[in-house]
Amino acid sequence: MQQISEYGGSFQELKQLRHFLGKLECLETVKVCVDAYENNNNREVLRANLLSLPRLSSKCNIMFI
Repeated sequence: MQQISEYGGSFQELKQLRHFLGKLECLETVKVCVDAYENNNNREVLRANLLSLPRLSSKCNIMFI
């Protein structure tokens, strides 16, 4: 299981997640903890951006914790 803590949605972080989701065929669950300092609107944008990324694994589930 892949877990990402304090995700802030920077270009580099999004690029890295795009790589993981697009290259790791065996990826089943990615847990993302959005930075506690982000406001609600920004959290929704980050969530939408992550959920829109293509995934190689049809079993891959992104969970927000």
